[in-house]
Amino acid sequence: MIQIVFRSGVENSILKHTIMLAIILKDLRFYTNARKYKIIQFVILSVLVFMLFVSTMEFYAQGTDTQLDRSQIDVGRQTYALFIICLFIVQFLVPRHAVEAVYMERPLTFFKDHQQGGGKNAAMLVLTPLSNWQILGGKLAAVMIWALWGIWFAIPLFALSSYIGGLAIWQLVKCGVVILISCIFFALIGMGFALWHPAVRAKGISYGFILAITFLPLLPIPPFADLPMFEMLSPLCAILSILQPDSTYLWIWNVCLFCILCFLIFPILCRRVS
Repeated sequence: MIQIVFRSGVENSILKHTIMLAIILKDLRFYTNARKYKIIQFVILSVLVFMLFVSTMEFYAQGTDTQLDRSQIDVGRQTYALFIICLFIVQFLVPRHAVEAVYMERPLTFFKDHQQGGGKNAAMLVLTPLSNWQILGGKLAAVMIWALWGIWFAIPLFALSSYIGGLAIWQLVKCGVVILISCIFFALIGMGFALWHPAVRAKGISYGFILAITFLPLLPIPPFADLPMFEMLSPLCAILSILQPDSTYLWIWNVCLFCILCFLIFPILCRRVS
């Protein structure tokens, strides 16, 4: 009897993981088959490559004009510092992907308020043995994989550092951690507003909130310049602190704060879907 119950539990767990994987693959297939997402990825990669080579030539030209050698102008460090910042800014597309990931299952978005409505995907998800956190987790995983896939295409560009120099490995790792946690937070923000608002409004509110916490702490005006809490909220401030010669622990506070917020937001979103 115990063996039968154990086998049943294992089979049920395998079934849930299989369905969750199917959700991830379905969303990824949507991203890869949609023409606009292919164009977005191509444009982003092209702009990053163009920016990298143009900035390298510009920094070299500045050193030539001022009669400084490469070690004095530090071409690689300046180039890759600018490249990392641009790579972070590209992640502002994550909230858009998150909103559209939720709106693939339109009735799921307002499940509490609108029981009627079409949409076979949402009905099928409700009938599966998956819990709310597994459904949202699958959606979140698909958005993150697609966002990181774009970053993965840019990694070969760091091979140029063998010739012009660049950032230290520990700086790249720190920046990678900040960008990764920021992507998760941005995705949850987009999914959260999508569960309460129509698609266009959800995108607008998401971008308004994310742009505010990212750029307002850079302004040298009170209260943003007076309270360290605002700098902790800005992932861009965290990246800039890593790229400085005298690195601070601001990036650790930013990562910890975003992790706490993610753990607080995710259960709220799960309850909204129920």
